[in-house]
Amino acid sequence: MLAEKERAFKLFEQGKHVESIAINNKILKYAKEVNDSILIGRCYASLGNSHYYVSKDSLSFYYLFKAKDIFQKAKDTFNLVLSYNDIGVNYKDFDSIPKANMYFTKAINLAKAGGYEVDMIYPLSNVAELKIYEEEKYKEGIKYSLETLDIIRKVPLYKDRKLKALIYVQLTYAYYKIKDFKNHQLYFDKSIEASKKYSFIEVLANLYKEQAELFRNDSKPEKAYGFMQKYTIYKDSLNKIKEFEKAKQVEADNFLRENEEKVRLLETEQEFKDATISKFRIYNTVLALFVLGLLISTYLIFKKNKQLNIAKSKAEELSKAKSNFYSEISHELRTPLYGVIELSKLLSKENVNSSHREYLESLNFSASHLLSLINNVLELNKIESGEIKLEFLDFKLKSLINNIIESLEFSLHNSQNKIHIVYDDTIPQSLKGDSLKLSQVFINLISNAIKFTHKGNIYVTAKLVDDLDQHVKIYFEIKDDGVGISKEKQEQIFEKFYQEQTKIQKSYNGTGLGLSIVKRILNLMDSSICIKSEVNQGATFSFELIFQKIEASKLQNNTLENICTSIANKRILIVDDNKINQLVTQKILDDFQVITKVVSSGKEAITIIEKEQFDCILMDLHMPDLDGYETTSLIRKFNADISIIALTASSSEEVEAKMNKHEMNGYIMKPFLTEDFIKTIHKTICL
Repeated sequence: MLAEKERAFKLFEQGKHVESIAINNKILKYAKEVNDSILIGRCYASLGNSHYYVSKDSLSFYYLFKAKDIFQKAKDTFNLVLSYNDIGVNYKDFDSIPKANMYFTKAINLAKAGGYEVDMIYPLSNVAELKIYEEEKYKEGIKYSLETLDIIRKVPLYKDRKLKALIYVQLTYAYYKIKDFKNHQLYFDKSIEASKKYSFIEVLANLYKEQAELFRNDSKPEKAYGFMQKYTIYKDSLNKIKEFEKAKQVEADNFLRENEEKVRLLETEQEFKDATISKFRIYNTVLALFVLGLLISTYLIFKKNKQLNIAKSKAEELSKAKSNFYSEISHELRTPLYGVIELSKLLSKENVNSSHREYLESLNFSASHLLSLINNVLELNKIESGEIKLEFLDFKLKSLINNIIESLEFSLHNSQNKIHIVYDDTIPQSLKGDSLKLSQVFINLISNAIKFTHKGNIYVTAKLVDDLDQHVKIYFEIKDDGVGISKEKQEQIFEKFYQEQTKIQKSYNGTGLGLSIVKRILNLMDSSICIKSEVNQGATFSFELIFQKIEASKLQNNTLENICTSIANKRILIVDDNKINQLVTQKILDDFQVITKVVSSGKEAITIIEKEQFDCILMDLHMPDLDGYETTSLIRKFNADISIIALTASSSEEVEAKMNKHEMNGYIMKPFLTEDFIKTIHKTICL
């Protein structure tokens, strides 16, 4: 019977209250037969708690007070403490807070008086809940919650109880309210771990609902939406369980409704038993039928879960195929663009006439524009799949802005716009942050300003807001005097694939991804995009970011002139199966007086490295037969010292994981800025 009692308690904690009632009624009958008063009291306590959850309020109090009387008479301190606590919980849920506090205090004082620390667990946790949710005394609530957890850790019996998960949820809420986000995240993770491990679906649903409300109140709609989606999933599961519970309770409801008034009036348990014994037999028969229905329902749920697992496996396979597809597409699109962009740059440096130079500039602009579109599509996929992460690099902000504006010069010329840089020279020269994603934000915002402005002015502003010990906060603004955006459309423009257009003039072509990606990248960087605009009065986009300061002394020796001197006459082997890429890479290195050799496969690379000395290998990753990773692994078997740099058009997240596994020293993404290309080689060879 003890095992059955524990099973009833587990079912209660999992929200399966009707099943718990059925088992407790069975145990109660046995307890009365053997005259075990403590077991009778425990059954009454369980029935009281379960009946509350199936909306039988009067019966809930009836059973709980009967349990209290039995435990008082038996002088059973532990169970009496629990009874006081359960009665307090009922009063709390009926908004009778003073009575709830009275019974919780009785429970705590009784436990302390008897020296029973374990008995304080439930009343302490409920006092904590009152402090946090009813009185908004968060720090006091945290104190009571942590005191409860300290006691629970000493009692192995409570390791898998629902109470522990509920306390984690309380702490998650309270720490968020006092803006202690580190502990908020810690107890959020603990809540999920405990709830999933022991199938506390109701706790998970409440946790996600609470988080959604907190983030919505803090004006963080995307995070609130994400938590609300998870809440909906678990709420649906909970509703399904409750539907089964209700189905099994239909006949029981009819019986209990008829006898509820009689239960209140009967003076003794024996009279109640004599008056209702025949109906209890009918009830047990009906209950047995519903238990059979439960078994059938359980089988159907099991079958459904099996189908869901199959669907999940297929979804995971599809996700993996999608990831591989995007990786392959990234390589196949960026590789030829690398050749087009770099060759057009190289040819522009040659002695060409003005008309040919204009053609080359048009070619370079078109290729760069196509690359920007490709990057937007691939970036959107990474953001939505959760694969994107921040990469913190040293960079010079002013140079970054100038380089971006220079790359958009052709577009500015065609639109007859003028661009103005308003740069605060108190900003430190060198910073550390995700310069690549910052570049994407600038490119999309400035390109957007150029597209919607004609014969106008565009202002790019960078202003120092806060100068802290190790960090700086910088305000950025991109302003134009173009067509502007109406108030009602200022939210829509950040949606995927939305394209602004005017009824009178023309549609503005594009993918509709630029501003959506700007918003998502800034959210990833703990910032947000702001907009001020009116129709025909231009638009202003602004945001703030925090960067780490870099000591000037660390960068004195890293000027491009010093780097060029350091790598001059170094021997570099280029391994690439694409003839155009070979030509471009070799030509760039020739301009820096680097000695180069070129091979077209991994096998050729291994053969020449065994015979000749090189300072560095530029290794293309996508090659037939032996790819770059396999070639590197074979080289490392006989040469562990030579620097090997991956030269790739795949996504950086994919490359980084494999690069470390195969003992590569770095990577360069194609297409690249020549300065970044040379700095990466210098860092790998000379530092």
